[in-house]
Amino acid sequence: MSGRLCLAMRAADRVPCSGRSRIVSWRHLVIAMPTSMLSQLKAVKVRGAVLMTALLTGAALPALPVMAQSGASDTASTETSATVQQDRLAPAVRQAVLLDPQVTEATARACQMAHRLGLTRAEGRPKLTATISGSKEVLSRIKRSPPTPGILSRPHTAAQREIYKTGAHTRDFDHDEKNNIYDAKLTLRYTLFDFGQRRNQTDASVIAFEVAQIDARDVMRTRSHDMLRLALSLRQLDQMVSLQRMTLDQVNEHVANVRARVEAGAGRVVDLREAQLVSLDQEIALNRAVAERDQLREIFRSEFELEVEDASALAQTFIQYRPDTLPVILADRTDKAHALRLRQSQVGHEAESIRGSRLPKLDGVLDGTIFDVTDYEDEYEVVGRIEVTMPLYDGGTARARLRETDWRKRELKSSLDALHRGHARESESLAQRSQQLIREENEAIARRDELNARMRAQQERQGKTISAPLALARLRAEIGAAEARLLEISNEAELVRARASLVAEQLDSILGLTLGDAAC
Repeated sequence: MSGRLCLAMRAADRVPCSGRSRIVSWRHLVIAMPTSMLSQLKAVKVRGAVLMTALLTGAALPALPVMAQSGASDTASTETSATVQQDRLAPAVRQAVLLDPQVTEATARACQMAHRLGLTRAEGRPKLTATISGSKEVLSRIKRSPPTPGILSRPHTAAQREIYKTGAHTRDFDHDEKNNIYDAKLTLRYTLFDFGQRRNQTDASVIAFEVAQIDARDVMRTRSHDMLRLALSLRQLDQMVSLQRMTLDQVNEHVANVRARVEAGAGRVVDLREAQLVSLDQEIALNRAVAERDQLREIFRSEFELEVEDASALAQTFIQYRPDTLPVILADRTDKAHALRLRQSQVGHEAESIRGSRLPKLDGVLDGTIFDVTDYEDEYEVVGRIEVTMPLYDGGTARARLRETDWRKRELKSSLDALHRGHARESESLAQRSQQLIREENEAIARRDELNARMRAQQERQGKTISAPLALARLRAEIGAAEARLLEISNEAELVRARASLVAEQLDSILGLTLGDAAC
């Protein structure tokens, strides 16, 4: 099937294609293409992403994980990917994340932007207004028109002649014409042309809504990472408590042997005190681990209103579905960078709208009037007109707003540069820490194995010639310390992977989290 592309909505999907093909990532799309076309694609950003991933993780290129997250991703593909994986977390854990106050606050802001977008679109639609106007006499004193003088009637007096001279006799006519007369009027107004002002306002509102959705997803990832960090720490402390108890029991066995030798007269009291001191150190370490675990459990319950079992399930889910290698993504392809670029575009639309407000605006108006609705006798009129509005002077308001948008563009550009530097610095730091933990783990394993070998040799020697339970107690304590160090390294490695998943914006896909359709 040469020349045909097979598209999938997420990295985990595999679309069957005949012929030889390889899988590469492009934003949220996984593109399966013939090998002959792959060399052409490597000339663009995909090559840089693969090389950067190999550089930071130290892994071979064919073994790198597919990048399934991108800043320019659309909401539909993200939600489709998470819907397939939504059964990974327990309902209580998912609900705790989605109903977290910070997450609901960000979702509410997105809903505000959605309704503000609807308001902007509504302002560009035709407006129809109905008006009923009329008047009714409440109290009046009007100079009435004097009667017309006739042959038999007396001529007008001076006061009556003054009425005609001043025109006061017309007031009576106007009063009778307007009193108890009610007119109905319908007005249809639509802006025909405004130099793109309305269009730019709508585009800016659309971008603001997209940015609010990205921010809400980022808050959800951050809160899920906070929960996961506590869950991993609780998991490590549970294992540490079990290990310390087992070590304490084993040390106490050797302490009992030392006490038996002292009571039998074959040992020294100093040896017993040293053995008891070793046991006391183990007991202190156990009590410290128990206290730290209880404190962390209380923090987990109070902050997320979940039980310890939920924390264990969350940690197990992450360990099960996380990638084996450290996830890495280029800063330019993150959602945060995409949001900053969207904000830059939004500022551009706002600037164009401001410039359009300084130009003429053409409105079409259609008025329909029904006269005297209380005594309707088929009297109406329909009047159409064109209105051209031209702002001549606004006191410098438009110019000041344009200058503000220019500085906002500079601010967003600086924020984008800072994001790129911070993202690269943190990704490199996480990769270096991961490599360092691997070396420390190998060293800790080697130390533990050496201590176990010494323990076996000491036990064989004790069984044949000399009995030294104090040395065995010390060795057992050192082995327990080596095992505890391994647990600490393992937990820190998982924390580094969790942080790297957050930085690479893959944590929500790993846990199967999605905001879903917000009920705005």
